[in-house]
Amino acid sequence: MSGYTHTMLPLLPFVAAYAQVQAPPACTVVVEPREVRPGESVLLRWTCQVPRVRLEPGGMILPGGSQVTLRPSYTTTYRLFDGSPGGAELGHAEVRVTPGLPLGEAARICAFDASAKAVLPGEPVVLRWECAGSAKVRLEPGGMELDGKSEVTVTPLESTRYTITANNAAGGQSRTVEVAVLGHQALAIAKTPTATVCSFDASRTVVKPGEQVDLRWICQGDAKVRLEPGGLELDGQSSIAVVPDKTTVYTLSVSNLMGGSSRSVEVRVEAPRRVLTEKDLADPEEAIKPLDRMDLPEALHRGAALRSAAPAGSWTLRLVVSGHAPGLKQVARAAGPKAPEVIVLPYVRPDGFRWWQACYGVFPTRTAAQKAWHGAPAALKRAFRDALPLRLQKLPGVPDTTTGSGAP
Repeated sequence: MSGYTHTMLPLLPFVAAYAQVQAPPACTVVVEPREVRPGESVLLRWTCQVPRVRLEPGGMILPGGSQVTLRPSYTTTYRLFDGSPGGAELGHAEVRVTPGLPLGEAARICAFDASAKAVLPGEPVVLRWECAGSAKVRLEPGGMELDGKSEVTVTPLESTRYTITANNAAGGQSRTVEVAVLGHQALAIAKTPTATVCSFDASRTVVKPGEQVDLRWICQGDAKVRLEPGGLELDGQSSIAVVPDKTTVYTLSVSNLMGGSSRSVEVRVEAPRRVLTEKDLADPEEAIKPLDRMDLPEALHRGAALRSAAPAGSWTLRLVVSGHAPGLKQVARAAGPKAPEVIVLPYVRPDGFRWWQACYGVFPTRTAAQKAWHGAPAALKRAFRDALPLRLQKLPGVPDTTTGSGAP
């Protein structure tokens, strides 16, 4: 027995070292923020000691160290697996989605700068920014919708002031940075005119999917024209037909050796709306359909019909303001059999952002609305503790169809 013990003791350090080498690769997974309202974005970052990972849900194959922006519509656990076939789980992070979550702090722009403040025409410049609070960022000129922590490369053809505006449900702010475009002195002496876009417009700026739009432009100077998206090289005086499948910002840039300029036009694509009948509004099974299975434009169409049919001076209970269409399903689930009494209406903020809001019921008085809330489904009251009695015809952010202005 003593000989057996003597034989095994020298192997212990070797076994320990082997186990240390074979330890599973470390993976750090971070999500910010960990709790959001429906439709708000989160940033998922990871660093794993494998070349590629698989992200679930979704099955996306991504680099071993990277980040993605996600907008969960319900509480979700994101898991990372080794990207090789049958790879083991490396880490996970949960994001809680709470419809009744307080609005929190307004979006703040912590930093916004450019990689260069002066460039030659067409040279690339990297714009970088970082925002605090769950924010959506809009970049002008161009009207691009981007994430709160990101960057974009631009190639200005003329001196340009870039502005980012960060917003969330609690508010926001804007910042600007200027990039100067330098001319060529030798060519300036030769008095070569700078290429300019004299006009750039679209035959229609609001269309349905599949409809054609004609883009037309006239430019001065010996210029080369580039149309984005698509990167098409075109003539200085011409037109082209496009069929956008989603809302698109078209940018026309012209340049020559002396410099250039650019202009943009937005074509908004609206989803077709189904015309609701009296049967749709009377049948509870049909009435719940816009919240549970229909898209946002149809739900808004039904809400407008219910609002216009309500007696003047009616009251309602506003539950939530949200910017993401899948949140409709959460409202419907919380309301349960009372879902037909939920009214979905547009919400247009003073800065032009278009969201939607959900309201509960139509009542003759404020007292009746408050009393009805006591008898509302328990799940609805848990999800929306901040239900606010408001006059139905004077809801904030709802366009007034009689005067064409927003409600006070």
